[in-house]
Amino acid sequence: MKTFLLLLYIILQTLCQDYYQLLGVPRSASDEQIKKAFKKLSLKYHPDKAKGDKVESEKQFQKIVNAYEILKDPEQRKIYDKFGEEGLKEHTQRQQQKQGHFNYNDIFSRFFGGGFQQQKPNLEQSLFSKSDVYEIDMTTINKFFRRDHVWLIFFYKNDDYARQYKNTWNELASKYYGIFQVAAINCAAENEICDDEFQVYEFPKVITYPANIRQEPIEYKLKIELEQLAKFAISYMESFVSIVTNDNYEKFIQQEEQHIVLLFTNKTSTPPLLKVLSKELKGKLVFGQVRNSDTKLIQSFQISNFPTLMVVTEPEQYRGVIYEQNDFKKDQIMKFLREYAYISKKVKKTHQAPRELSTLLIKNGACTTKDTKMCFIIITEDKDYLDLLTPLSQHYMKDKIDFYYINKNNLIYSEVFDDISTFPTAVVIKPKKERYAKLQGELKLSTIQDFLDSIISGNVQFKSMKDSLDLNIFKEDL
Repeated sequence: MKTFLLLLYIILQTLCQDYYQLLGVPRSASDEQIKKAFKKLSLKYHPDKAKGDKVESEKQFQKIVNAYEILKDPEQRKIYDKFGEEGLKEHTQRQQQKQGHFNYNDIFSRFFGGGFQQQKPNLEQSLFSKSDVYEIDMTTINKFFRRDHVWLIFFYKNDDYARQYKNTWNELASKYYGIFQVAAINCAAENEICDDEFQVYEFPKVITYPANIRQEPIEYKLKIELEQLAKFAISYMESFVSIVTNDNYEKFIQQEEQHIVLLFTNKTSTPPLLKVLSKELKGKLVFGQVRNSDTKLIQSFQISNFPTLMVVTEPEQYRGVIYEQNDFKKDQIMKFLREYAYISKKVKKTHQAPRELSTLLIKNGACTTKDTKMCFIIITEDKDYLDLLTPLSQHYMKDKIDFYYINKNNLIYSEVFDDISTFPTAVVIKPKKERYAKLQGELKLSTIQDFLDSIISGNVQFKSMKDSLDLNIFKEDL
């Protein structure tokens, strides 16, 4: 009977997970060895940090925490050493009933920060509790791994040398809150993170981490002063702000569905607030910066105060809605911009009016192989039909079609099209492919719209042109 029970005990021990093996320590390991092993493995398998299968990492992490909870407790370790996991089962159940539900995160938080701070040595005390500085430990580091803004991190131990920079760091975090992330990590309390994750061994130290995690971090080596630190972090911020001038304004306003936001400023560099807004609202708003040296554009918008922030609602008339608050605070500006960020433009965007297809336009690339848009061309000598072009150009202004007309007497059409002999008529050309489709039916608005709708949906067959549109197909200079 004793032999049977011994054999059963050995089998159960084999089937159960060995806690010492889980932590990678011998059965004779000291409390300090167990503690050190747990720290190392929990860093490796923490679900917010582990690479690969997150579900498997979380399962392994929970096993490690469970093993540590047993082996760090003298009474439970004694029971486990003598009776194994089965012997602990009833004991553990009683303990949980007394103490409430077991929480792995609570154990981890107590171990790595957030619990028993009154027992920490002075060096491990945080300098930045209840401030705008983001404190990094194992329970908060996941935000750093998922960053989409620049991070400026202060690595320190709570000694006299680090404490002299406390006020500067707090002020920096407060002043640039929401612009870039000002963070700190106490490497006396979180030495494994500083060593293993950041490879920082000297203190204090300041390092900038760009938003793009593929970019290398950059160490700050100047004097720890507010303006210098801010300038350093801002230099690594991403910007999606265009410099708008009177010369490029017409091209700039040719946006799709997004409203345009312009900052009129007397600064030469792009303000960090505008940079962060352009990043956070990318794809929803288009940002531009107009310097006060561009007097012509400034006068067109009738701007007299700098800075002035405007959502341009009528770009052709140089009109828009001005942000009226004196305080340029991110939260207030975001509230102002959200109204325009999630709705399409209320006014029609600029479109190209119908034009006569002349040799000058041909020289500039219109309807040639350089043109990326389709060309709708009415070929006629009766100008009454030209009234059709304006409503068509407005109706199809979101599509890549430009509208033209040409006098049939000025075009050697037989050298370009092989099936055009009666007039008036109309064709659509795909210039880059040198292909065309001829309108079938009467030249009237409804027929043309059906024709163009079929082209846009891909239901019209195009044929090859005899020749591309160039200067040689004109009978005379138009």
